[in-house]
Amino acid sequence: MELLLRAESRKERVMMKFYVLNGSPRKNHNTAKILECAVEGIKSVLPDAQINWIHVYDHSYSGCVSCYGCKRVNGRSYGKCAKRDSISRLLENISEGDGLLIGSPVFFHGIPGQLRAFLERLLYPYLVYGKEYTSIAPKRFPAAFFYTMNATEEKMKQMNYPIKLSAMEEYTGIVFSKPEIFHCFDTCQFDDYALYKAERFSQEEKLKVKKEQFPKDCQRAAELGKKIAQKAICQNPTASESPGRI
Repeated sequence: MELLLRAESRKERVMMKFYVLNGSPRKNHNTAKILECAVEGIKSVLPDAQINWIHVYDHSYSGCVSCYGCKRVNGRSYGKCAKRDSISRLLENISEGDGLLIGSPVFFHGIPGQLRAFLERLLYPYLVYGKEYTSIAPKRFPAAFFYTMNATEEKMKQMNYPIKLSAMEEYTGIVFSKPEIFHCFDTCQFDDYALYKAERFSQEEKLKVKKEQFPKDCQRAAELGKKIAQKAICQNPTASESPGRI
């Protein structure tokens, strides 16, 4: 607590790096907006925080190719992804950051393939095959998953989404730290439902949720952003003491 208070008193000088991973193909819709609110929460605690957005659909890459270069003892790529492409440097940058926000829509009861491929490349090299899984990531830092979905909270539970979505959460916890989990339910997929074949949904009900509930979800996301910032200060106190860190 004392450490947090000292860091808070110097927050104008703090320069910490946070990475925001948008796993949606859309840059200005539900997932991105929730992430933007979480970033606002971070900035309210750490005004000088450096926010690095990564839109996964902007990049061309594959998931893990099972070359096992990251596991080869004394190999050139031990502990890092051996595959070199457009995200190689991003993976290394994230591992040196102070916090990670992961935003994901839910497609077919899971995260989009593009996002899963990115997380495979990010997490697997740091996962050590000991008798128990351990991590050789350069540092520990707070992380959070922000899920947006068309399903209601009741439907999410009926379809066991918490279990279906838990794999990457589990490995993120091993590699970096146990992630915070955020769910946003019953989101609007379209601006005008009349333009699409979607009779199973009521535009009136969807727009009501968007008007009445989504702003509350945005506020919840901002609060979680604040929590992530505070955890980052506690987990990496040396960063908060270095005003020149960028």
